[in-house]
Amino acid sequence: MAESIALPPLSGQQAALSDQLVQILIEAIHANGPMRFSEYMHRCLYEPQLGYYVNGLDKLGSDGDFITAPELSDDFAHGMARQSAEILSAIGGGDLLEFGGGTGRLAVDLLLELERLGVMPDHYYLLDVSGELRQRQQQLIAGQLPQHLVSRVHWVNGFVEDFRGVAVANELFDAFPVEQFCIEQGAARVVSVDFQDGRFQTTLRDDESVSAYVAALQAEIGQPFAEGFRSEYCPLMRGWWQSLAESMTCGAILVCDYGSERRSYYSPRRGSGSLRCFFRHTVNANPLIYQGVQDITANVDFTALAEAAVAAGLELEGFTTMSDFLLSLGALDQLQKKVDGLDEHERFRVTGKFKQLMLPEEMGERFLVAGFSKGVQPALTGFSGSDMSRLL
Repeated sequence: MAESIALPPLSGQQAALSDQLVQILIEAIHANGPMRFSEYMHRCLYEPQLGYYVNGLDKLGSDGDFITAPELSDDFAHGMARQSAEILSAIGGGDLLEFGGGTGRLAVDLLLELERLGVMPDHYYLLDVSGELRQRQQQLIAGQLPQHLVSRVHWVNGFVEDFRGVAVANELFDAFPVEQFCIEQGAARVVSVDFQDGRFQTTLRDDESVSAYVAALQAEIGQPFAEGFRSEYCPLMRGWWQSLAESMTCGAILVCDYGSERRSYYSPRRGSGSLRCFFRHTVNANPLIYQGVQDITANVDFTALAEAAVAAGLELEGFTTMSDFLLSLGALDQLQKKVDGLDEHERFRVTGKFKQLMLPEEMGERFLVAGFSKGVQPALTGFSGSDMSRLL
């Protein structure tokens, strides 16, 4: 699991915070034995006051650890706005709900574009577990939106009951804790985290639920995993979708994340899994260091995501790459309007960000978009160009 790579050093604040979390993890392991990787990942990301997403340290942008599509360019928000406007028009109005709102950049650009399109949500709800990010969202929204739009924005702590409208989940599921497994002597064993000889290390244990899940995967794929094959799956997916579906009366949800459909996800050439960590824009494959101050993430199995959504009572409306989704919604025309009249330097800057968002080797095909609906059959133009639902 570990990878030899030169990482930026921790600041004093980062080191102190990480040391506190490490002590809590060590105590838990000494008290209860090796910790399933899913619990370890959850605690590294969400341990109160100390976990990566709740500790108040910078995460997004040039001073953080990674950059997301909304932070890179407003082209992403404009595409989401056009798709949201289409859905809101089809259902006769409603609200927007954004899961994991980042810095608030998507909310700002999406609302401004929706106003320009003349299709406004009654409310824009933001659900984020990070108090630090919630504060950044509030500051950005108050500073960059006119008051009549600011008044539509509300922060919530959970699913919105009787929700009617469009929900957006951008880079949400890659932050869900995953169960890791490894094939040893032909059997699937669960990966756990232990603390021995002064360091964290992984161990393998038998587990009936993991064995059953992996057996079902191999039966569906049609071939056994090779010795040493290591990968992951997300056990929280079904519960999340069930809660969303129960809270939703009518509308659609748009999911954008990095990942693949199941056969590619568990391909033999991906025998080390997709787990990786981000710290100061440096990628490594060792989640057993920098606890609480580096992001731990895994690709999304979009087949599992679609199965969970459909099992909860939602309809799959489409599945495609982010570039095809945005192109189907007129991204090239919008880019041309944006660069008209710009000087050469500014045109180069704007088109450079657009290429970063759209090119296959950048974000364009690494990120995928899936759409689901409940209680309505809206037109979703974003999937009209290249719908890959058959692959799921």
